[in-house]
Amino acid sequence: MIQIKGIKILENNIVWILYKKNKCIIVDPGFADPIIYKLNQYKLKPIFIFITHLHSDHINGLFKIIQFYPKILIITPKMIKEICKKNQIIISNIKKINIFKNIFTIFPTPGHTQNDISYFIYPYLFCGDILFSGGCGNTLNGGDSKKLYHSLKNIFTLPNKTFFFHSHQYTLSNLNFSHKFFKKDILIKDYLNFINKNYKKQKNYNTLIFEKKINIFFRIQEKNLKEIINYWYKSENEIDYFSNLRKIKDEF
Repeated sequence: MIQIKGIKILENNIVWILYKKNKCIIVDPGFADPIIYKLNQYKLKPIFIFITHLHSDHINGLFKIIQFYPKILIITPKMIKEICKKNQIIISNIKKINIFKNIFTIFPTPGHTQNDISYFIYPYLFCGDILFSGGCGNTLNGGDSKKLYHSLKNIFTLPNKTFFFHSHQYTLSNLNFSHKFFKKDILIKDYLNFINKNYKKQKNYNTLIFEKKINIFFRIQEKNLKEIINYWYKSENEIDYFSNLRKIKDEF
C-alpha cells in the first residue's frame, strides 16, 4: 500500500512523498535540504521525482537531489535543460506508468502554466498549483484561465472520493475570499472557522466531493455570484465568469 507524507518547505510549499517499503517518489522538490533530511530520517530511497510544472519553487531542489541520487528518474512536462536527458521522462499527453506495481495516470492540466501535468493513482491526485482547497491556481506567470477552466473540469470528472493533494497552504486565504461572496453559506463558514482554529494542523488535501460544495470557482452558475462578477467584469458565458472570478481573486 502506498503511503504519503508531506514536507513543508519555503514559505508555504508542501512537498509530497509517496512511499512503499523503502522506496519513494518526491513531488515538486522546491528546496532540497529538508527533503534529503527527511529521506534519511525515514530511510527512504527516491526512485522518481514528479514535477507538475517548472516554476522555481517546484524544481529548485532537483539539482542537489540528483547529486545525492544520480540514477533518479524525473517525470516532467517539459525538458529541463540543466539536467541530463537520460534522467527525464517528458509528458505531453496522457500516459500510464507502472511504479511500485501500481499504475499512475499522468495527464496534462494546463492553466497555471502552459505545461502543467497532474498525477493520479486512485484515490490520490497530485495536481501542483492547479486546484487548491477553496480555490485554484493563478494565471499570472504564463498561465491561461480558459485552459485552467477546462483542466479543472477534467479533474472534477475523477471519482468523488478522490483526495487531491495541492502544493501550497492557501486554504485560509481562499476561504476568506469565498466568504465575501457567500456570507450565509454554512459549509464555507464552518470550514473557514475550522481552518482558523486548526491552521497549523491543516492536512493540505481534501476530497473532490467536498470541494465541489465549497469551491466557488465551481459555483459560478449561481445567480448571486454571477451578479457580483458582472459588477466587476461583464461576462457572457461560463468561461468568462470563471476567468473574471479568477481576475477578481488576483486583486483580492
